[in-house]
Amino acid sequence: MLSVSEPPVCLLCGGKTTLLYPSNVYEGAPLESREIACTSPHLSIHDDIFHCRRCRLARAVPPVDTDDLGDLYRGVEDPQYLASEQERRAEFRRFLDRIEEHDFVECPGSLLEIGSSAGLFLHEAGKRGWDALGIEPSRWAAEKGRQLGVEVFNGVLNEFDASRRRFDVVASWDVWEHLEDPDAALRRAYDLVKPGGLFIFTTVNMGGLGARIFRGRWPWFMRMHLHYFTPKSLRALVERAGFRVLSTSTVPKILKLHYVFDRARNFLGPFARFASWSATRLGLMERSVHVNLGDILLLEARKVP
Repeated sequence: MLSVSEPPVCLLCGGKTTLLYPSNVYEGAPLESREIACTSPHLSIHDDIFHCRRCRLARAVPPVDTDDLGDLYRGVEDPQYLASEQERRAEFRRFLDRIEEHDFVECPGSLLEIGSSAGLFLHEAGKRGWDALGIEPSRWAAEKGRQLGVEVFNGVLNEFDASRRRFDVVASWDVWEHLEDPDAALRRAYDLVKPGGLFIFTTVNMGGLGARIFRGRWPWFMRMHLHYFTPKSLRALVERAGFRVLSTSTVPKILKLHYVFDRARNFLGPFARFASWSATRLGLMERSVHVNLGDILLLEARKVP
């Protein structure tokens, strides 16, 4: 049975969508805050997922309304996020390197991060002289960022009042798949970028090798993810918001092995437990590993001056 009376329309073309993967949530269980934490181990558990055959854009329909979902995000606490702080900081430094390679970007200039979590990217940017500000719905994460000395607005994007302030760079990492209306959010992001400025972000890639291999058991199918993109559908949405897309590419996740096993325990079952036991015996749990099956898209775009 579908979770909705009729399939949602496609965000891109307004056409009909069809059921791609039915819900595998046990007895229609309600969505809980632990399932929407960044480090949630509830991989491959999802509500009904619909897709547009023409646009290849897919979306899930959670059993809560937008306001309830927002309240869940505000209450999320996720200490496990900091278990791979060293690796996350290294990843953020690479993103900063990439930002600073663009000759049209004022470096260091003003930077806004949408979905700043515990403030690690903002902190790394601040060390390079960037005037960095974050937007973060989780009260816990916003406070962690402030403890690092970074500026964080505790709320969501459509609550943020920039008072006509515009930024040289707007960035976000693993946020757009969580949004109920990424189309409207992209238009809001466009308004926040200075003419000639850079918009750079990552999101899940349903067109990658991992999604093709695992299909309905793809780990990135999670109840907190509401939209799933391909390079083509993502480019179309970003261009419709007014940006000129510069590039799309895939990037790896770099995490400690113990973090990978913690997240994969539900997805891989006994194999994850055996692999974790073996890695512990071999003293490998603190090793960093690169995970890349093309699951994460990086898109860079410019607001034409």
